[in-house]
Amino acid sequence: MATSATLTTTHLSTFRTILDEWNQNRLKTSPIKGFHVPLEELQQSPPSKDALKDVIVAFRTRPPLPNEAADKFHVDPDAKDAPVDEDGQPPVVEFCSGITVTSAEPGVFFAHVPGMKWSGPTLTHKPYEADLAFGPGIENEEVYQRTVVANDMLSLALSGGVGCILAYGQTGSGKTFTMESVEHRIARDLFDQARIVGKRLLLAQGGDPVAAENGDIFEFNVTFLELLGKHASDLLESTTEVDAQGNPVRTEIAVREDKVGSVRPNLISSTVRTSAELEELINKALSHRRTSATLRNATSSRSHALLTISIKNRLLPYADEGQLILVDLAGSERYEDSKDHDKQRMEESRDNNKSLMNLKECVRAKAKMAAEDGFVHIPWRSNKLTMLLKPIFDIESRQPSRAMIIAHVSPHIQDSIHSTNTLSYAAPFKTIPPKPRGPAPYDAKDPRTWDHAKTIEWLTAQFTKHAMKSRQAEWNVKSKAAQLAGKKLKPLEDPVPGQLDLGVDILKICPEGSTAKDLGTLYTPQFVQRCLEARISEALRTDALKNNAVEIIGNLFYLILTAKTRKRNEIMKSRKKLVTEDVYGEAPRIDAEYDQEEFLDAQIFFGTNWQETIMAGYKKAKEEGRVEEWHNGGYGKTVELMLEEYRAHKAAEAEKAEKVGKAEAAVANNE
Repeated sequence: MATSATLTTTHLSTFRTILDEWNQNRLKTSPIKGFHVPLEELQQSPPSKDALKDVIVAFRTRPPLPNEAADKFHVDPDAKDAPVDEDGQPPVVEFCSGITVTSAEPGVFFAHVPGMKWSGPTLTHKPYEADLAFGPGIENEEVYQRTVVANDMLSLALSGGVGCILAYGQTGSGKTFTMESVEHRIARDLFDQARIVGKRLLLAQGGDPVAAENGDIFEFNVTFLELLGKHASDLLESTTEVDAQGNPVRTEIAVREDKVGSVRPNLISSTVRTSAELEELINKALSHRRTSATLRNATSSRSHALLTISIKNRLLPYADEGQLILVDLAGSERYEDSKDHDKQRMEESRDNNKSLMNLKECVRAKAKMAAEDGFVHIPWRSNKLTMLLKPIFDIESRQPSRAMIIAHVSPHIQDSIHSTNTLSYAAPFKTIPPKPRGPAPYDAKDPRTWDHAKTIEWLTAQFTKHAMKSRQAEWNVKSKAAQLAGKKLKPLEDPVPGQLDLGVDILKICPEGSTAKDLGTLYTPQFVQRCLEARISEALRTDALKNNAVEIIGNLFYLILTAKTRKRNEIMKSRKKLVTEDVYGEAPRIDAEYDQEEFLDAQIFFGTNWQETIMAGYKKAKEEGRVEEWHNGGYGKTVELMLEEYRAHKAAEAEKAEKVGKAEAAVANNE
C-alpha cells in the first residue's frame, strides 16, 4: 500500500536507508550510462535526419530548492513512531530523492515509491524508459541542445514543417522553467538559422546572398494563446479589467475548424523581425499568464499556454507555412493537491486533466502511426487543446511534423506517487522502431512503390506538360501579333520526341538510386531548391521554374496522400465485421409479441429474479440436452409464465386499489 506524503516524511530515515542500500547494490552490477555523444561534439555535428523520429520522449527532474523539503513536508506528530529531536520536537525534514537516473540515453528513470506492509515501511523501485533522461544536474542549455537542436526543430519549421514541444508534469516540477528557457533560446537562434537557410536557397537560384543576411527571406508571425479549462483567450491582448482573484479578464476566443478544415483562432498576430522583438513579445505574454497558489507551488500555472511561431517563405508564397508550437501544459494535480480549491478552480482542474488525458491518446496514436503501416485513428477533435495541435495530429496533412514531449517530475520522495503517474503517462509515447518489411508491390497509382525509372518517367511527363504549355503560350502570342500584321502562322507542330527543351536536368532532380518515395520526404522548399540547381536553360525563367516545381511536388504529395487514403479505406473495408451470433450465439426466439413497456416493467418488478429464472431454465435444458428446444420455445414459455405472474400481481394491485377507493368514498358519504 502506497503511503501519503506525511507518512513518508515520518519514516524518512528508514526510506533513506533502504534507498542507499538499493543504490549500492545497483552500482555493483550496472553503472550509470551517459549520453551517446558529448555536448561539444553534438553541437558540431548533430545526428542525421534519418535517425530522427516523429515523437521523442524525454524525462527531466530538477534539483531540490533550498529548505524546500522542510517547508513543504512535515512529520505527523500523532504517528506511533514519529521521530523527535533532543527537545522532543519533530526534526527538520531533509531532502530524500524519489527519482534516480540510471541511463541518460536511452533515458531510464527509477521512481522510488514508499509503501507500508505488516513488517514496516518498504520501497518499490519502478523503472520507466524514454528516449532521453535529464537528471537534476543538467542545465537548460544542454536540454535545449539535445531536444530542439539535435532533432532539427528549427530547420523543420523553416522548411515548411511543424515542430511541437510540450512540457508536462506535476505542478511545481519545473516544466514552466524548462519551457520558458526553450522559448528564449529559440528566440536567440531562430533568426540566425533563418539566415543560413535563406542564404542557401538564394544561392541555389543565383540570387544575391546579401538579401538573406538582411532577413528578407522569411516572415515570422507570433500568437500566444491561453487555454484555461474550456476557455481560450489571447495573452497578447491588453486589458485593464481584473476578476476577484486579480487576474486580467480577456475576451474569450472561439476554437473551431473553419470551412477548409483549419483551426485558426482569431488571435492577435504580431510580426517580429529580430531576436530582441521576439524576446520582448514572449516576456509580455508570459507576464499575462494566470497563476494561482496550490499546496505544491505558490505560483502554479493554472492554464495551458501555446506559443505559435508561423514562418512564411517569401520566395515560395504558395508553399505551406512552417510552424513552431511551444506548449507549456497546466500542472496536473491529485485530489489532495486541489481539495481546498473553490468550485471554479475544481472545474478548471477537471477540464485540465481531461484535456491531458485526451492529449495522451492523441500522442500515443501518433507514435503508433509512425511505427505501423495500417490506419490509426487520432481523436484530436475531442478537446480544444488537441484541436489547437491539429497540425501535428491530422493524418491527412502533408506537412512533415515532429513532436517532443518533456515530462517533468519532482525530485522528492514524498511526491513519488505522483511522479509514477507522470512517467506512466509519458513513457508509452516512446516510438517503437518500425518492423522491417519487404518492398511494397508495385502500384502505378502509388508513388511510394515506384522505382527510379518510373519516377524519371513521371517527372519527365510533368515537366513536359509545363514546357508544352509554355510553348503553346508563346505561339499564341506570336500568332496574335501575326494576325494584327495581316499574316497567318503555320499551325504549331508537335515536337520531335526527345527534342523538347524541358529547361532542367531530370537526373539532377532525381539522381540514380532515388525514387518518388525519397522525393516525397522532401519539404517543398527543398524540392524547389533542387529544381533550381538542375536548371540548364536560361530560357526558363526563375519564377516560372519555381511555380512549376511547387505545382509538381504538390501533385506528388497529392498522389501519395490519395494512395494512403485508398489503402486506409481498403483496410477498413477488409476488417471482419462483428457478427453477434458468432460471439454470443443465436438469440433465443420468442413466438408471442409483447408490449415493450409491459416487458420492461416486468423486468423491473422481478429484478435479479428475472435473469436468475431464465438462467436456471437454460441450465436445466443444457443438462438434459435440450438447448435447441430451449432456444426455439422454452425461453419464450419461461418469459410468458413470468409475464402472467406480473399481470396477476398488477391485477391484484388494481383490485386492491379499487376496494380502498370505494371504502374511502363510503366514509366520505357517511360524513
